Amino acid sequence: MRAHGAFETDSLWVRRAARSRPALRLICLPYGGGGASVYHSLAGLLPDTIEVVALQLPGREDRSGEPPPVNLRRLVHTGSIALGPYCALPYAFYGHCAGALLAFELAHEINARFGTWPRHFIAAAQHAPHLPSTSVLLRPLPDDELLDTVRRRGGLPEAVARNAELTEFLLPLLRSDFQLWRQYGHQPRKPMLCPITALRGVDDDIADAPAVRAWQEHTSADFAFLEVEGGHYFANDMPADTARLIADRLARG
Repeated sequence: MRAHGAFETDSLWVRRAARSRPALRLICLPYGGGGASVYHSLAGLLPDTIEVVALQLPGREDRSGEPPPVNLRRLVHTGSIALGPYCALPYAFYGHCAGALLAFELAHEINARFGTWPRHFIAAAQHAPHLPSTSVLLRPLPDDELLDTVRRRGGLPEAVARNAELTEFLLPLLRSDFQLWRQYGHQPRKPMLCPITALRGVDDDIADAPAVRAWQEHTSADFAFLEVEGGHYFANDMPADTARLIADRLARG
């Protein structure tokens, strides 16, 4: 029997914690350097009515043999096509850190391509798209400083940080992802028609509250700004209370 939150490989791009009769699909995008497995814990904490679909980007986890994406426009184009079949049911987005920017671009691309908006959009640990980034991680840091910065903020487990082979493997991926998001340029658009919930960890020292709250400018519907337990990478070990909060926000439409 498959575990409640276990992912199946549906395609090269999609990992899905299948539900027999989902009422909503939650499409999840990981932070820079992260893979679909970031959302294993969330998938196991949500009710059976919510099916988690995680986008697996090239260069990570079971796609580690592929070069990571270098062109953001091409990534959005390809990702929207891969996710298209999963938007036949009502769907929502959850994006963490840079994953929220990718989710934002995908939401607009899917609307343009398939004529549908998500039922809800959740942006976590990320400043609003129209604001310039102030993150030190988007600067060209030396190897040791880059790894130490990610580790101190919870994005790199201590066991991995102490393993020279693993860090040597991860460094090119991290650098590639941060280079990818250095090229991000916000294109002004009409606000999305779906509600937005913006989440921030109370101990986050990267994404400050006013910058996360500014997501309000990107919806013409309901908006909520909520602070939750944890730091910048709270998705790595999703607290049950936060999962319940996410389920509650999704139930509101």
